[in-house]
Amino acid sequence: MTLDLHQSFTFGTTELLPFSGLDEAQQQEVWRMRTHPDIAQWMGSGGEIPLEAHLAFMARQRERTHDFSFLGRDAGGTLGVVSLHRLDLRNGVAWLGIYRNPFREELGLGRRLLQAIAQLGFDRLGLHTLKLEVVVDNLIAIAAYRRFGFREEGRWREAILRDERRHDLLLMGLLAREWNNR
Repeated sequence: MTLDLHQSFTFGTTELLPFSGLDEAQQQEVWRMRTHPDIAQWMGSGGEIPLEAHLAFMARQRERTHDFSFLGRDAGGTLGVVSLHRLDLRNGVAWLGIYRNPFREELGLGRRLLQAIAQLGFDRLGLHTLKLEVVVDNLIAIAAYRRFGFREEGRWREAILRDERRHDLLLMGLLAREWNNR
């Protein structure tokens, strides 16, 4: 299936704006969320990203052909960021990236982002599976993924170094048939 992933998508009340089309204010908003301590602590690359490096990353988004990130929004503002990485249409697989807006306090933002990216992946792109990896001590995220239907598929032992300690990454997946039978 061919679909331009550099366009905006709307699923219910959630709009996904592609990183490749964000203006500078939106790009800076992504940077503020990404570097917020509540978000940065779970990133494998850590939280210290200079704004200039982030803006250079954003400028390269139009060139990307297998990694697509979106700013999720609704009538109340920004929900967070959700991404399809390592998109492999031949095999129907993509890896999910997600973080909710740490500046909005209401519950359910992550679920709404998951709902939108699952609709994009399964219903629009025809993917077979969405995969993700999450640090094993990120218990809130793991519980949210399980509630959404993701299942454990394995782990990468001691894959992340944080605070001088090694941490495992839990691998999880959601199949299209599981999504359709929810």
